[in-house]
Amino acid sequence: MKPIHRTLIAASAALALCAMPLAAHAQADFPSKPIRIVVPFPAGGTLDTLGRILAPKLQETLGQPVVIDPRGGGATAIGTTAVQKAAPDGYTLLFMANSFVLVPMLMKTPPWDPIRDFVPVSLVARVNQVLIAHPSFEASTVNQLVALAKANPGKLNFASFGNGTSSHLAVELFKSLAGIDMQHVSYKGMAPAMQDILGGQVKVLMSNIPDAIPQLKAGKVKALGVADDKRAVQLPEVPTFAEQGFPGYAVYSWYAIVAPAGTPDAAVRKLHAAFSTAVKDPAILERLNQQAMTVLNAPGEDLRRFMESEQKRYAEPIRISGAKIE
Repeated sequence: MKPIHRTLIAASAALALCAMPLAAHAQADFPSKPIRIVVPFPAGGTLDTLGRILAPKLQETLGQPVVIDPRGGGATAIGTTAVQKAAPDGYTLLFMANSFVLVPMLMKTPPWDPIRDFVPVSLVARVNQVLIAHPSFEASTVNQLVALAKANPGKLNFASFGNGTSSHLAVELFKSLAGIDMQHVSYKGMAPAMQDILGGQVKVLMSNIPDAIPQLKAGKVKALGVADDKRAVQLPEVPTFAEQGFPGYAVYSWYAIVAPAGTPDAAVRKLHAAFSTAVKDPAILERLNQQAMTVLNAPGEDLRRFMESEQKRYAEPIRISGAKIE
């Protein structure tokens, strides 16, 4: 080997040895600057509220500012793709909901793959759902709704917060279980969907429990059933779908943190530990209970398995319904 080649190899080896402790030191010092958590929904929604409840404790635990950055639009694509393209260093995170997994299943050319393009950090919490209707609607129970739908195939409609949202695909899943046909009416968010339920323009809506409680207490809507196998603490008088003949039917909005693919394991572990600390804080737990949220606090690998199971669970209802986003 020529002397110059030996010199180059030795220099390269020395540089590699120097780089290794530098990289390890950088990960050990994580975080050393502010962390941005992107919420792919407009400000003021459930996920934005949850992020702002957790942010002060996260900041205290991590020792750096934590900024909640709502970026709604494009069926969550604007915020999600911004994180997908961000540097994989742990400083830009996505606080997402069910739609993160479900929206790509509704697209011909999905802009992201939830498993391939992101690293799971933490499965934070969930909110159960309740099927509601205008007080004048003929059905007052799940079984009465099924009977009415079977007697009028394709004539009843249901509202949702938008294509691919939990409120949409929860009913698609129920339609496939119950063997009924109902027409989907998509809205741009919770507020307009709830408004048309209150006005009686649409028949039923699968709503997050916190959004439904004020209207239920005011008598402006009625509850047909809680979409779980046990009654909700906030709605103890409302029977579950399981009690009405549909055991195992449980749907909910769930909320989790992911990072761009390639984010270092050390950063992911520190981030999950920070979220775990936050959701165990008694004051935060009390606020989450007030929002009818159940803390899940599952690490990244559990979140990955959960996302894969959600994809499998909704694949057939999506196929049967033909639900899609252009």
